[in-house]
Amino acid sequence: MKKGQPKRRDAALMELIAERLKELRSERGYSQEFVIERTKLNLPQYEAKHYPPTLDSLAILCKFYNIALDEFFAPMNYPPKENK
Repeated sequence: MKKGQPKRRDAALMELIAERLKELRSERGYSQEFVIERTKLNLPQYEAKHYPPTLDSLAILCKFYNIALDEFFAPMNYPPKENK
């Protein structure tokens, strides 16, 4: 990537990931602070859609929530499949 070019971001995917993170945290009754203390991740930035978590960060969160990566992404229908 050339210097000065904006990073490519998929707003729809970022929205789905942010909502999934909030959902997992809410289901367990955890505060953002609780998750941050245990994972050392910048969860508020992810949930506010300021930037997406890396795959490594998602793996850490999945371990914390005791789910597999495929379980994290399972509820998401993205990108939507085209009917042919």
